[in-house]
Amino acid sequence: MLPRRFIRGGGLVLAAVAVAVVISGNRSVFPFGKPAWMPRFSEPCSSSDRDISLAPMPSSLTLHLVPHSHSDIGWNLSFDGYYHRSVREVMRRVVSELWLDSRRRFTWGDLAFIDMWLSDEGDRPHGGMLRGAPETLTWRQAVQRLVVEGRWEMVSGTYVSPDEGLTTWWAHNAIVDVGHRLLAKELNTTSGIGWQIDNFGHINTMPYLLSNTGYSSMVLGRMAYRQLRDFADRSSLQFMWQRDSITPALLTHFLSVHYAAPSPSFDFDNTKRCNPAELLEELKRFAQSQVRQYPGHGHILVMMGDDFRYIHAQRGFSCLDQIIDMSEARSADDGLSVRYSTPSEYFAAVRPHLNKASLRLHQDDFYPYQDKPYEQYWSGVLATRADLKWLIRDAEQIVQHVEALLAVVRIKDNASRVTRNWEPLEQRLEECRKQVAIGYHHDAITGTCAAVAAADYKLRLRRAARQALGVGRAALLLLHEPLAEAKGDAYNTAAQYKLGEDADDLAREYVVALGNGSSIAVTNAAALVPQDVVVRVQLASLDTEIIDSATNRAVPADVVGSVGKQPVVEFLARNVFGLGLRSYSVRSGGRVNEEVTTQVATAQLRKGDTRVDLRIVGGRVRVSIGTKAVVWHSLRQYFANPLMQASGAYIMHSFMLMYMVVFIVFGSALVLGLGASAVVHSSGAAWAKRVLMPQLSRGKPAWWSSPASVLAGDLCGMTFTYYVAQVADIEMLTAWTVGKGLVGLRLAVPVFLSAYAVAGALRWPARRCVLYIYGVTAGIVLALFWAPTWQSRPITPVNRLFTIRSGSVCDTAQIHLGTALVTYRLCADRPGLLQVTTTAAPARDREVVAQYELDQPGWAGASCSFDIFNGVDLVRRQYSRWTPVPGNYYPAVSHVSLADRPLALHLRHATGATCVRRNTLEVLVRRDMSANDYRGLIEPISDVVPVAATHFIDVSGGPNVLATNDLVNTPPMAFALPAKGLDAFSLLKSPLKNARLVGIQVADASVHTPVSGGDPGTLSVLARVQVLPGLQALNILPDSLLSPAKKAFVVDGGDWAMAPLSTRNRTERHVNRLHVSAGQQTLFRFSLS
Repeated sequence: MLPRRFIRGGGLVLAAVAVAVVISGNRSVFPFGKPAWMPRFSEPCSSSDRDISLAPMPSSLTLHLVPHSHSDIGWNLSFDGYYHRSVREVMRRVVSELWLDSRRRFTWGDLAFIDMWLSDEGDRPHGGMLRGAPETLTWRQAVQRLVVEGRWEMVSGTYVSPDEGLTTWWAHNAIVDVGHRLLAKELNTTSGIGWQIDNFGHINTMPYLLSNTGYSSMVLGRMAYRQLRDFADRSSLQFMWQRDSITPALLTHFLSVHYAAPSPSFDFDNTKRCNPAELLEELKRFAQSQVRQYPGHGHILVMMGDDFRYIHAQRGFSCLDQIIDMSEARSADDGLSVRYSTPSEYFAAVRPHLNKASLRLHQDDFYPYQDKPYEQYWSGVLATRADLKWLIRDAEQIVQHVEALLAVVRIKDNASRVTRNWEPLEQRLEECRKQVAIGYHHDAITGTCAAVAAADYKLRLRRAARQALGVGRAALLLLHEPLAEAKGDAYNTAAQYKLGEDADDLAREYVVALGNGSSIAVTNAAALVPQDVVVRVQLASLDTEIIDSATNRAVPADVVGSVGKQPVVEFLARNVFGLGLRSYSVRSGGRVNEEVTTQVATAQLRKGDTRVDLRIVGGRVRVSIGTKAVVWHSLRQYFANPLMQASGAYIMHSFMLMYMVVFIVFGSALVLGLGASAVVHSSGAAWAKRVLMPQLSRGKPAWWSSPASVLAGDLCGMTFTYYVAQVADIEMLTAWTVGKGLVGLRLAVPVFLSAYAVAGALRWPARRCVLYIYGVTAGIVLALFWAPTWQSRPITPVNRLFTIRSGSVCDTAQIHLGTALVTYRLCADRPGLLQVTTTAAPARDREVVAQYELDQPGWAGASCSFDIFNGVDLVRRQYSRWTPVPGNYYPAVSHVSLADRPLALHLRHATGATCVRRNTLEVLVRRDMSANDYRGLIEPISDVVPVAATHFIDVSGGPNVLATNDLVNTPPMAFALPAKGLDAFSLLKSPLKNARLVGIQVADASVHTPVSGGDPGTLSVLARVQVLPGLQALNILPDSLLSPAKKAFVVDGGDWAMAPLSTRNRTERHVNRLHVSAGQQTLFRFSLS
């Protein structure tokens, strides 16, 4: 039984706080997780981990030195800048040094630089740099020999190292395809080692992809620091990584430290000193620190390199030679062996010692990434340079569509038996794929690159989009002999989603200029179901009509703008066949409709059976979608303090951390004010006893006085937190935080005087003052963690009027929220989806977010769960109350939805998403940080480009939501042809609503057929087919997918890569039906003869 005075005096409050700390500090015992920012306490093993023991210390150690040069495709310099400044020289000198000694090894990751170097110098003689080699030996031949002998290893096998969380599933597959084709073509080799050492978190679809593409193991480089310690403490940094229980697991090695060398003493590009004895001792200490973090086999992987290293390759290899020689001389005495190695040699050495059944099995992601305690979450990368993210998705959609279109055209043309040379088009398209792959490099799609690199990325993507459009146009022209010498234009209909971006050079619409007699081919080559689509064209005059070639009838069309004096018109192309096209023509004599524009307080959009009502209520937009749902839409912004705990390109800090000094000043002034009152109204000795030991204070207060004091403190703390987060001027808070002049006194003095006056007037004893302070502290903590929406502020409407444009094809409503223009668009092609486009102008030190709240009853304090589609699975995420807002953001590539609620958002480009309160999705729109968070980038991000973020609101619910998401992200395209249109066609016998294409390629059968090869001159088609999770499995005849198919084969050898088989180990078997389970992907080969 606790003493009554203990309970009265506030000891109970302290005890409750202590219990809360213990609970939150032992996540393995209690049913909720510990926030990542919380310091570590002694933690027992969870029940699933109790049998995992620390690995025993081996009797001898073998150090595998892996010389490597990590070369980002573009970061502080552009791709070309890095190549000419360092990479080209690294290539030459490393090859020269490897040539001298067969013991030496070297490892290279991203293949884009290999491609550039071999294109630049691959066919040049070495010029005397290779000692003892024939003078005519080229650099390409030298590298080929080193690769064959295992002295130079190409790891990853991907063209670039993409950001895993922000890359689409199609792009992940394509990046592997391009890398494998490059290795086969240039070096006649392949790769079976994944190499993701610099990515900002890892997603569990990667072992699924790589294990099905011929990989046996992989090396990873980043996980949250607490997660890393957990793995290391259990000797589990080598583990089996798996998507789920029915898919293959991949042996995974996690680097316990950065991929650089163990210390600066091994940075031979920046030091000339080489003391083998000292360096060997340093390696020994490093090995001893590493060995217990891995299974007890005694083989230690030692990364020996860093960014753009080995310009001074001779100095580095010479010193490493001496270390290895000294190790060989001492190995019998100290049990330490040092050798050159590659990742393949390392895994070959450890596999005999591993029992995979006993290794830790991990089936989760490594997100979010946090490299240090206390809010160092790399969530900023999810929205940094949002305009670049938009452009990457736009270019990808064009290239993905043209890839499928070229395959469809070749299959269609195969029946004509006319010999054509398709190779130039295939080569041009491959170059486009490479540029899209470069855009998905982890320093590009994340926006964590300097301005010069960002500009280079954008230029490459625009060129790739234009070139891909040219490939698609040329392919269509070859289908129709009279058009073969003509020219045409094309545009991606997804470009129509860019509204209000006139100041942005990305905003130029892909508008097709047409005249009388022209035709339009609307292609739906990348989808397996028919689609409707809104097409935008530029006409010579208004006295024109657009004719559906199949029905010879005019289709509705609306004027939506002009280019000079020529009108820009939208029309609806209906029922465009999957894996096919539909044609339209232009003729004079009719007249297109002109949209009607009005301004209203309540907007109504109507298309088909869908009606949407919009009105402003309390600063938010109430969106009523028929009778299905009401969604509250708003824009909010987080503020960044550039002078303290700066957010930059990488880090997103919460409001509470950046302005914590304000709360400290408030609390200190409050304590001093209450303490001063106690001093004045008490004698010295009595006051000391009451403050230091309140349980000894005399008097018999009312029974309610202790809870009342705490509750009053709670109310004060929450009120102050609300004032700081939602009311106080941000510039003033920033000044208070950094203590500019005496401005902090403007907060401290009033708080001190108020506390002194209130405590004196109520004659509070010291005990009650202490309880009040407890309450204030608890109120602030609860407000910061349990009311996360307080940490962002609403962006209010400039006025309450919508500008309405009504037409036969689309209805549009626009309103200004602050400086942002928000456009609501309901079109006849997707009447069930409301398109919301936010065009946000630059705002210094702001993070703009969009919130969508589903109007459904429920407890306001309920936890929020949301689902994110990662391209393979619908992953359930849970908002953690005790983790700051940045730690609750996750990458969302194309889809996010409320868990078990009918609200989904289909995203136009990759971003970050979370669920900050019940039934509310929050999506990052843009961020502009003036500070540098010092994660290696040489300059802060300063974007002046408006950003357009498009989200499609879907309240239909059910499993078909993911199918809708796929169609939104694979829109049809339109091509203008200057003659009679092509006849409509489709390669599908019937729509396949539950499947999608994840790549298709047509080639000569001799390229695709394993072992024996196919008949030269006959066509073979490779198609990766995926069934989305939650949908019915695919089970069809081969000609249902490709009507000209004669035979079908399924690949059994675990190799999805669309690469020449000279370097692959793939087997296949003939099938009479195509079967793909829900949530799975399969590679099929079709024979067309």
